[in-house]
Amino acid sequence: MKIPFHLALAAILTLVAVAEDWPHFLGPSRNAVSGETGLVRSFPDGGPPVVWEKELEVGFGGCAVVGDEVFVVDRVRSESDLLLCLDAATGKEKWRFENPAEGEPPFPGSRSVPTVEEGAVYFINAFGRVFRIDRKTHKAAWDVKLDERYDGATPKWGWAQPALVVGDVLVVTPFGEKVGTVGLDKMTGEERWKSGPIGDSHSAPTVLEIGGEKQVVIVSVTDQDAKAGLVTSYRPADGTVLWQTGLYYNKIPIPVVTQVGKDRIFVTGGYDCGSKMLGIRRSDDAYELTELWSADKGSQIHPAFVIDDHLYFLANENSNHKVKSRRQTGGLSCWTLDGEELWNTGDEPFMGRGGMIHADGMLIIQDGESGVLRLVYPSPEGFRLLAEANVFGSDLRKRFDLKYWTPPALSDGRLYLRGQDRLLCVDLRTK
Repeated sequence: MKIPFHLALAAILTLVAVAEDWPHFLGPSRNAVSGETGLVRSFPDGGPPVVWEKELEVGFGGCAVVGDEVFVVDRVRSESDLLLCLDAATGKEKWRFENPAEGEPPFPGSRSVPTVEEGAVYFINAFGRVFRIDRKTHKAAWDVKLDERYDGATPKWGWAQPALVVGDVLVVTPFGEKVGTVGLDKMTGEERWKSGPIGDSHSAPTVLEIGGEKQVVIVSVTDQDAKAGLVTSYRPADGTVLWQTGLYYNKIPIPVVTQVGKDRIFVTGGYDCGSKMLGIRRSDDAYELTELWSADKGSQIHPAFVIDDHLYFLANENSNHKVKSRRQTGGLSCWTLDGEELWNTGDEPFMGRGGMIHADGMLIIQDGESGVLRLVYPSPEGFRLLAEANVFGSDLRKRFDLKYWTPPALSDGRLYLRGQDRLLCVDLRTK
């Protein structure tokens, strides 16, 4: 029987893997969700192929991947901040930009993830110096020191927020007493707009579309003693505050906001400050926010995912990381959108404060304590492990925290995992 051409073509297309760039923090849509397909569902006995390994200095800086180039921020302790451009196929260095060190932050090492466009790379060092690096000349077109221009206040562990590009505006966060968030002209570094103070944060500004308009949203803390915090939304073109709420407080905000449908956001964090689901309603030009529900659990570093009307996040933070009984309530956690926890993995596996990517119907998880790579099928019915591999060769007989907290990156079927002083490129493509 002859198969009609359109059916044969459809069958072929379903087998074709889809690849995409990972141009900045948390990937194409800044939510750690990837549209890539054609990824493996199981590992061979020796684990997935490690295409290459690159030695780095100790740090937390993550990768951006565009075309055949990988960009990562590194740091030689007390000497220099580095932006490295690596060949995606081999891991060999193609070029670097180097700037003298301006001190040493607590928790030594690099921070942040580069933001890559066709002609430029933006990155922010731990002391708030913002760079635009020309991809052709490999030199700085401009740089701005946030605490000098805006009398900023250095966050507790240094600046870790990646630069956010929205159109021709580069959004950065001085966190000063008079200026909280700033929009710079991305070509020149000149100020386009600035906001009033919003306190401090280790969370990054992100882009959401709410009420039919694009918004830059960030979580911050204004007063730890009074347990006061803010979630603020700006119009990216001119910095107009679209809405601001004090409904959520976190002692040290780190994860970005997760959008849930068209009219809700999920805000989470560690330090026993829990999580909240907030509703957003637009009436004419005004927004109203309400608390829909709250939970005691939260994810300390990385954001939550919405998958098939359920929330998934690693419910791990300082308090349950250190206490065995608390560990048993942590791990990967699944929730309904109405605030009911359906299951958690507890201590088996705990997975620490590692990063996750949602791609090709799976959660790709790097264990924050050991670096173990896991593929998990997200299901409200329970934890379904598809595959796991000790790609970093860690000693799993010991209980430790290697602080493998860097957000992973995925591009063209290759997964980029940082283990403090090593960067691995792992092949997840089906053959």
